[in-house]
Amino acid sequence: MQFSSLFLSAVLATAVVAKGGNKTSTKAVTDKSLCKEMAALTKIVSLAANTTKLADKTDNNATKIAEIQAKASDASTQLSTMSTNTTLVSTCATIDAAQKTESECKDMKSLQSLVSLAANTTKLSAKTDNNATKMAAITAKAAKAQTKLDAMTSNTTLTDACATIQTAKDAKTGTKAAAASASSAAASASSTATSAGTMLDAKTGLISTIVLVAAGMMML
Repeated sequence: MQFSSLFLSAVLATAVVAKGGNKTSTKAVTDKSLCKEMAALTKIVSLAANTTKLADKTDNNATKIAEIQAKASDASTQLSTMSTNTTLVSTCATIDAAQKTESECKDMKSLQSLVSLAANTTKLSAKTDNNATKMAAITAKAAKAQTKLDAMTSNTTLTDACATIQTAKDAKTGTKAAAASASSAAASASSTATSAGTMLDAKTGLISTIVLVAAGMMML
């Protein structure tokens, strides 16, 4: 009985039941999952508070509006409770900042790709089948992209963060490649050893046969 109680406590301490419609799933509780939940709660509370967006989302259906407002009321209560956990709030702020930075780094990469494409007439021509209208449209987009890119790259904190993220990704890729190479080498070595062993067994068998034949001939 004591074991069962301890087991149940452990399960309740490390899992959360998330309900959606008639579906029920059990997932491990992490800072990321709690922050995601807070973000969802904040989103519905904000939606309910914005009458214009709420009307647009529900096609101004009074029943749907009332349902969302009821959910928002419950969400607000839950959000208030979660917000009292200052450690969680601080952690979520850090996670949100990291996700925002990574998103901005991806945006910078996309903008740079567009600018580079517009500057390369050969690639631009190939991509658009030399269609003047399409080329002009891409060039115009690239001009706007360059302006945005200049503003983003002037933020040294952002560029340093992006460089750090890229270095970490490269290191991870390198580690995976090294692991794959080591695994391949180990498999190759194992195969070679097996082949060598097989050849040795074959040679040993052949030598034994020769010795036996020779011995038999000497006895004749």
